Amino acid sequence: MADANELATRPNSDDSPIDVLTHEAAPVQDPPSNASDNITPATTVEPTPTVESTPTVESTPTVESTPTVESTPTVEPTPTVEPTSSIQLDSLPHPLPRWMNPSPKLHLRFFKYLHRIVPERSDYSHLEFNWKVDPASYLTPMDNNFKFNILMDGHAHTTYSDGRMNPEQLLQWAIANGYNAIIVSDHNTIEGALKAQEIAKEEYNNSIIVIPGMEYRLENPFGPFNNPYPSNDDLKIMIDKVHEMGGLVTVNHIPWSNKTEWGYQVPTLTDHPTREELLDGFEIINGDTFDFETYLFVRYNPSLKISGSDVHYPSDGAYAWTVLDAPNKTVEGIMSKLREHNTSFLFDATGTRPRYYPDYNKEYLALLPITALANAFTSFFDDYRGMYSFQGGFCQERKVVVHWRSYGYFVLYCLSFFAIYEMLRCVIKKGFKFAVARYRKFQNNRRIRIDADEQSLLNRDHYTDMDVIDMEP
Repeated sequence: MADANELATRPNSDDSPIDVLTHEAAPVQDPPSNASDNITPATTVEPTPTVESTPTVESTPTVESTPTVESTPTVEPTPTVEPTSSIQLDSLPHPLPRWMNPSPKLHLRFFKYLHRIVPERSDYSHLEFNWKVDPASYLTPMDNNFKFNILMDGHAHTTYSDGRMNPEQLLQWAIANGYNAIIVSDHNTIEGALKAQEIAKEEYNNSIIVIPGMEYRLENPFGPFNNPYPSNDDLKIMIDKVHEMGGLVTVNHIPWSNKTEWGYQVPTLTDHPTREELLDGFEIINGDTFDFETYLFVRYNPSLKISGSDVHYPSDGAYAWTVLDAPNKTVEGIMSKLREHNTSFLFDATGTRPRYYPDYNKEYLALLPITALANAFTSFFDDYRGMYSFQGGFCQERKVVVHWRSYGYFVLYCLSFFAIYEMLRCVIKKGFKFAVARYRKFQNNRRIRIDADEQSLLNRDHYTDMDVIDMEP
């Protein structure tokens, strides 16, 4: 799937095979008016939303950025904001002082610089997935007697966004866990998906089919989303544009989006659209979470249903496989079945057993003492910002909680430490002086005894000589 921003930067590119655009219903900050309009489904490049680019890309549907985007060359699917992508960003309900709320660019530059300073905890450079899972051998589809030849992962990330595996490593992970198709859906970009598709063709002979997708976060790839607070009507326009390009739009992990955000009394993604407003496609299973409510909704309101691992780390396991019976093992064949909504699932709540746990990064261990010390000083306050929006801001209002009691105890501990230190120093100092004095006295007494013994020996030898002389005739 092509990312909206991506298409925007390449308006004349006919080689943007955006096949799937999946939206996470995204939270939207309260706009000047119509809070209900702030609901935008985040487009996550998951199986559902596929956007075939009309002009080129062989069999895979491609999306020409120029034709569809016109003056606003962003061709991202419906504006859905994934946990990270939501319209509720930089504009907070209660603006903070500028020094407390720097610009998004400054945030991004700082985080990039910080990332270069503090290395990753784990070393992801050498990963090995030396196993092969066959889920069809021990799992049955949720729909009885459902025939399938495709086992697809509808939601995956690479290092091109926030994943830890590069495109080739992601393909190796997918093959090891029994997938023969995957929708690579990085946040706001399709570069990782296109790279994975190229690798799958050249090095794996299409033993695994890669469908380009994108998990969209409101970077305004389409005209209607130049407004930071799109209404539901704007979202519908966006979805219609994706459909015109031959793509699909799905909403990701609704339970995750609606759960209460830590430190707040609001959902992780606020103003989430209702299911009725997002009738296109849904991610029924995300990771190990089965969205039973959405599953029932889809049964009575036929629409596309998929599952996604949402894999970010090599240690993640596979829990669900979207299965379908494609006429052929190509992007077009898979997309045709997705458009027909003819899918089912294999689901294993325990997940695949084999996992890969990367080694520690040596550079991280080298800096660990320093970073641990820094963490100690930052533990006196909590900086709540809610869910990161992947747009240089956060989805909730920022609030800083200072633990004054901890500061007080810190001062008390410091005073106690220095008091004990001074006491010990005085005791050690006096004890040392006393020991030195005793040692010197001992040495003087010993010297006196030695001198006295030597003198007595001299006197005895002298008396003996005198006696011998007197005894001579």
